[in-house]
Amino acid sequence: MATSDLLPREDLLALLETAGQLATEADQARLADTILDRACQMTGSPDGSVLLFDNERGGLFFAAAKGEKGPSLLETWGEYSSQRVPVSGSKAGLVYTTGETIVEQRLDDDTDHFKGVDEQTRRASQSMVCAPLETGGSRIGAIQILNKPEPYSDRDLALLKQFAVQAAAAIKNARRLRELVAHMGLYTRELGGDLLGLLNQTARREDITIMFADMRGFTQVCQSQEDPAHTQAIVNDLLAMLAEQVLTHGGVVNKFLGDAVLAFFRKENGPTQAVRCAFGMLERFESLRQRWGESSNQDLEYLDLGIGIATDRVALGAFGSASVRDFTAIGTAVNRAAAFEHAARDGRRVLVDRRTWDAAREIIADYAEPERFELRKPGQGVGVVYWQYHLKRLKPDLVVRIFISHSHLDRVYVEREVTHNLKQFGIETWYSNTDLIPGENYIETIQAGLLRSDWFVVVVSARSVASDWVRAEVRTAFQDSRLKERIIPVVIDDTSPGLTHHDLATMHAV
Repeated sequence: MATSDLLPREDLLALLETAGQLATEADQARLADTILDRACQMTGSPDGSVLLFDNERGGLFFAAAKGEKGPSLLETWGEYSSQRVPVSGSKAGLVYTTGETIVEQRLDDDTDHFKGVDEQTRRASQSMVCAPLETGGSRIGAIQILNKPEPYSDRDLALLKQFAVQAAAAIKNARRLRELVAHMGLYTRELGGDLLGLLNQTARREDITIMFADMRGFTQVCQSQEDPAHTQAIVNDLLAMLAEQVLTHGGVVNKFLGDAVLAFFRKENGPTQAVRCAFGMLERFESLRQRWGESSNQDLEYLDLGIGIATDRVALGAFGSASVRDFTAIGTAVNRAAAFEHAARDGRRVLVDRRTWDAAREIIADYAEPERFELRKPGQGVGVVYWQYHLKRLKPDLVVRIFISHSHLDRVYVEREVTHNLKQFGIETWYSNTDLIPGENYIETIQAGLLRSDWFVVVVSARSVASDWVRAEVRTAFQDSRLKERIIPVVIDDTSPGLTHHDLATMHAV
């Protein structure tokens, strides 16, 4: 019997209506929300989620989540969080791996059910139907409905399977659109209708903030590195980091230009976000450079970043013919930002124009007196003079992410007293119990976690002092020039009540 034969006429009509809504939606998050809303509504389920597979990090993330704890799930386990639901040891992971739909009327005693989400949300899942998201022969994730007051029926199972078919096809189409517009110069987390509309409209004038960021010394790296794969790895690491920082701060990655990136920030807080992004890039670059040096025979301290930022009115839109179009910004602000980036060297790493300075000055702690900068085209006798500001340091800001090092035997304490409380203040954590995916290279994974973290907290107990894994994490943190002065011990027993930073250094050296 076909799945649709189990559904009454009104259910089939509702499915058709939902399919029509999805056909006009280009945003992945809104797609997942629409599907999940209808699935929960039609099955009487108070909770539900859509989980998608992250190819880069090897785990599942929540693309949509409904119920009392939905917002916290998206914050903690969403696409842009540091955590991933492991494929091994979770029901959603099992469904994703096998392609088989499962129905569980009771989960509280199920040892195969991943409890990490339940423990962080302080709410245990009672029952669940979980179906794979599969289309065109490829599996992209899973959809699940949970905690219906009465047992799930054959109708519920049939409905979820149909929703899964719709969701998989729609999400895959949305991803293709995202990839397409990214290649046109529109790579952003918020692919709203406004931006998509610009792809097919005449370019319009708009005030935006332009940023160029470029690595100094790349030519020397290319000439001195004997292994092309190592050079490529450096470029890939660099561009991934630059793009991540732009997206994190709400910007649009417009172009990769060799070892450089062109980005822009559109909203009213664009200048402030661009400046924050610049210093985020500089901080992450220190860790990258150190990591590259560990696999190279030469001293790579000569590598550096130069960043230029300008705010002004530009022409923004898709330029070119009907068949070949390129989304970008054109105007003197682009030329100014590029010129500032070229001049950002010899210790002057972030150079901005006056409008950027005026908008972001409240977050700037240290800067040099402005200088006159003449911008002119080759062969032009007289150029245009602008004020150029050298930004040195930002005012202290809220911690973005903390790496939590601990013994797995202290997991209950860490989740209840550390990670949960930090979340209440909007502080994100990297936590091995959820971020370390089975089968990954442990050292490489914690290095990646440290690169994304601003501080390092080590939970000290008799168990962690005896843990080789904790020692490895502490050792890696001390080897990171950016983090070694940002290590905070949290002592939870009488193992070493007077623990100091020196004691941790000794622990690292053992």
